[in-house]
Amino acid sequence: MKKIVNPSKCAIWNGKKYNAFAKIIFEDGKLSISGVIGPKSNGNCYGGAGQCVDEISKGTPTKEWTDEMLQKFCDIWKEYHLNDMRPYCEHQKALGWREIAKKKVTIYNYTLTHEAFDRKRAAEKSALDALRKGETFTPTEEQIKYAILALSFKSGEELSEDRKKDYELKKATSYSSPTEEKILGWMHPEEHPEGILGKPCPVCGYKYGTSWKKEEVPEEIIKWLFDLPETEVKPAWI
Repeated sequence: MKKIVNPSKCAIWNGKKYNAFAKIIFEDGKLSISGVIGPKSNGNCYGGAGQCVDEISKGTPTKEWTDEMLQKFCDIWKEYHLNDMRPYCEHQKALGWREIAKKKVTIYNYTLTHEAFDRKRAAEKSALDALRKGETFTPTEEQIKYAILALSFKSGEELSEDRKKDYELKKATSYSSPTEEKILGWMHPEEHPEGILGKPCPVCGYKYGTSWKKEEVPEEIIKWLFDLPETEVKPAWI
């Protein structure tokens, strides 16, 4: 099934309003909705295109639409678009993992301090010098500690005061930053304590984000969508 609707008129940056159109496709249990605001005959458009649901939801309802219809349509769009490409299972959705996945967290980029780096190199040099001389090398506890330290690492948490003796935030450069923002849905638990990528579902064991899951769209929603009024204005493209 395929349907094109004209739910609202949307104002763009210059204050002018243009017709917003949405194409609804439902095939083999898969729902796809895309939109365009003010499509031009040359293939361009005055407003947004694709997943411009937020812009369309803020528009003025057209003749056969009410604001309630417009908002319900946009809510369905957000909820069920590409329902066959879900990174979560039904249990993870019920547990709120979909919302957790969108949460942004700060990642700290740490590097060895100059003093810790020098101690690391000194420990390695002592071991190599003994090897070259054919001597037995028995490292001290401090040499072991510094020899195994990573040159740099990322963490979802700020370091304890004790670890700050050996590590510091990376200096900002044109190609690196001391911190960065990521979302939990793209982070493994070992990268951040709240990360859910690859985390197993406590009910069925499915690991979040390891495949695409299909979420069924209720029949009453599909019926509601295809009972919507067809556009009376033919778009240049959609």
